[in-house]
This record gives sequence, structure tokens and C-alpha cells, in this order.
Amino acid sequence: MKVFLSCLVCRIVTFILQKLGRGATSMPGKVALKVKRNVLADLSKNVKVIIVTGTNGKTTSCRILEEGLKRAGKSYFINKSGANLITGVTASFIMNSTITGKNTKEYAIVECDENAFKEVSRYIRADVILVTNVFRDQLDRYGEVTHTLNAIKESVKNLPNAVVCLDADCSLTYSMSKEIPNKIITFGVNVPFDKNAKAPEISDAKYCIFCKNEYDYTYHTYGHLGGFVCSKCGYARPNPDYAITSVAELKQNHSIVVANLNGNENLFKVNIGGAYNIYNAIGCVAALSAAGIDERIIINAIENFNGAFGRMEQFESGDHKINVILVKNPAGFSQTMNFISSVEDDFTMIISLNDNGADGRDISWIWDVDFGGIFEKSNLKKIYVSGKRCYDMAIRVKYEGVGDREINVIENEDYEKLVDIATSQGRDVYIVPTYTSMMTMRPVIAKRLGGKEFWE
Repeated sequence: MKVFLSCLVCRIVTFILQKLGRGATSMPGKVALKVKRNVLADLSKNVKVIIVTGTNGKTTSCRILEEGLKRAGKSYFINKSGANLITGVTASFIMNSTITGKNTKEYAIVECDENAFKEVSRYIRADVILVTNVFRDQLDRYGEVTHTLNAIKESVKNLPNAVVCLDADCSLTYSMSKEIPNKIITFGVNVPFDKNAKAPEISDAKYCIFCKNEYDYTYHTYGHLGGFVCSKCGYARPNPDYAITSVAELKQNHSIVVANLNGNENLFKVNIGGAYNIYNAIGCVAALSAAGIDERIIINAIENFNGAFGRMEQFESGDHKINVILVKNPAGFSQTMNFISSVEDDFTMIISLNDNGADGRDISWIWDVDFGGIFEKSNLKKIYVSGKRCYDMAIRVKYEGVGDREINVIENEDYEKLVDIATSQGRDVYIVPTYTSMMTMRPVIAKRLGGKEFWE
């Protein structure tokens, strides 16, 4: 009876909120959980669940997984809105179940916040868990990286029957393999994206997690990812089950890679730019394979998927494009700067920094961003800063050194003005916002240029 009541009130609240023009992504689940706290245990019984967690890449990875299941002809649902706390996950399950709680789909793709995973894992049943990576992220909310790592590890232990896909290049993530009881599949990138890449001065994992000795590296990809080796205790990167063995092209809108997929060599395109999306792609190969999807279908999905909302999302504006790339921590911001600096044509960049709860109140992390020489070697013509902390961002950019460019400040979170500027440039625009800034400005962009609501 409680399952029925939980599903009923969730549907009623969802109907009301949608009639009011609201997303209805979390509140219905919150109400449902008041009726039956462990309703997820009932809702996840008859569906194959793939959970995606980790610091960076969750939403894009979910989009690739979705494309894979779609092309495999599977029925599925996904908490596409990015409502990745237990409330959003619960609402998503209820809206894809009958009123009595029986799921109507074969698969569920669940994006799960690293901290929320602890609670979700107490109730849900999972078949596959993809852990993308562990980086420092919003210290005032998540704490140090070891806190995030332990949260994920304890969550995985609650789901011993799930196959766990781990990033072999992340010394933090892979360390879980020594302590969890699950079957493990590894993925990684066997080669550096840049042969001259060196260890960053500020690393989230400089010392061995087991013996505290400083790691040696055979190569770096980005951040602390790469061929880590501890010369003292022997902890080292394994040979991944699914690995990128070479990168033939690393372009603005795509990459061409060669991959060893559990013994089979394949050449394919990753249909979105950025080195970090190569990691997202190979991680999804591992997860989809663990879920029983055919290898050729997986490759086809990676070659044809489109970016998730706010993550390499592109809007057409007359004779140019507006690109929105979410950033939320030093590693992701640094990789975004590295990606944008390689743009071949002239472009404008807008950075929008907020410090709301979902962004993290502490913005000191912006000083750990590696701008990668974007102001010296790129075709950047104009730079704007926006958001609640626009002047903090302006100071950070100024200290990086912008040459003879003027730093233009958009005050008072005036996103209408921001979009006016973006649409009038006559050259491609790259908007780099933090989370709440992206969620506020994106509806303005979508209204002007066309685009689905974020929950769609």
C-alpha cells in the first residue's frame, strides 16, 4: 500500500509542478520518500540499473550510455535533468513505473552525486556501476578527495553484486579495487594526449594512497591521471580491459582514436571534442559491455551521440555558434581552457562564476586553474566575465595576463545582456559557466535560439 501511495503522491506533485511550468525533478521524489523511505528497493527490482558516479563526466557519460541503449533497441529511462540526489532518482523511477511500483522499462541509467550515492546505495539494486574519476571538487561541500573516494567506496560495498567499472589511470579511483568485493572492469588511456605533458604543480593525488610515497609517472594525460607508479609499495596503474591505445586526431568537435576493447582493436570517432571526453567514451564502452550491449552498437553510439545540456552544448546564432561548457572544479576548468585554446578560428570567451550552494561557496579553487596559455597562444579576441563573483573572476583572469585585451564585466547576473553580447559577436562564442550560472542562463539562450528544457 505504501508503494502505491508513494507513486500516487509523486505523480500528483509532478502534474501540478509541470502545469506551473516547473521542472518537477526533485520535489515529487522528496514527497514520495516521506511516504516510503525505501521505495527505491521496490522500484528497482525488475530493471537493469546502471549507476554513474564520480567527480567529472557523469552527465556526458549518461548521455553516451543512453545513446547505446537506444541504438541497441532497449527500453530505458534516465534522470536526464541531472537531478542526481536521492529525491531526483526516486522521482525518475516512479515516473517510469506503474502506479503499483512495477518498472515499465528494461534499463535505468542513474546519474548519482558522489555524496548522495551513500544513501541511494542503501535502497537501490544495481547491475553496473561506472566510476568516472575522483578530483577535488567544492571543498566546502565534498571535503578533500579522500572523503569523496571513501563515500563512493562505501556505497559500492552496499552493492556487491554490481560490476564496477574503474578508471585505471586515476590512482584514487583504482585504489577501490583493493577493498571492494565486486567484479571489476578497468578502462583507461594508454598514451598521453600531449607528449610534453608533465605532472601539474597542484595535484589531487601526488602521493601514494597506500604508503604516502610520491608517485612516479610513465606518462600524463591530465591532472593526476596517467601511468602512475609507486616505487615503494608497488601500487601502479594496471593494464586496462578497455583502453585507448592511440589518438589519431584531437579536434575541436571530435576525436579519432584507436582502442583495444577487451582484446579487439578498433578505430572510431568520439563525436564530441575535448580530451576528457575520450575518457568518458572509453568508460562507457566498459559500462555498456558490462550491461550486455554489443561492441559494434557501442562504437556506433559513441560516433553519433550529442553532448548533454550545458556540456559542450552548441546553439546556432546566425553566422556563428554559441558553445556552453560547464566547469565546476580546477581539473575540469583547466581541461576546458586547454580545449578552447586549440580553437583555430577567432572566438569570444565568456566566463561566468557563481558561489551559490550548488557551486560551492568557496571560490578559491579558481586560483588553481591552469589556463594553459590561452591568452598567449589562442585566437581569443574578446573576453567577458559574469556571474555573482564576476569581479573575483576578473581579477583571476587579469593576474593570468590577458595581453592587450580588455576584460569586460557583465554585472548583476544580467544574463539577458550576456546573451545579447553572445548573439552579436559575429564569431563563435564559448561560454564557460559554473553550475547555477549555467542553469540560469541556459533557458535564456534556449528561448532565443531554440532548445529543449533542461529536464527534457
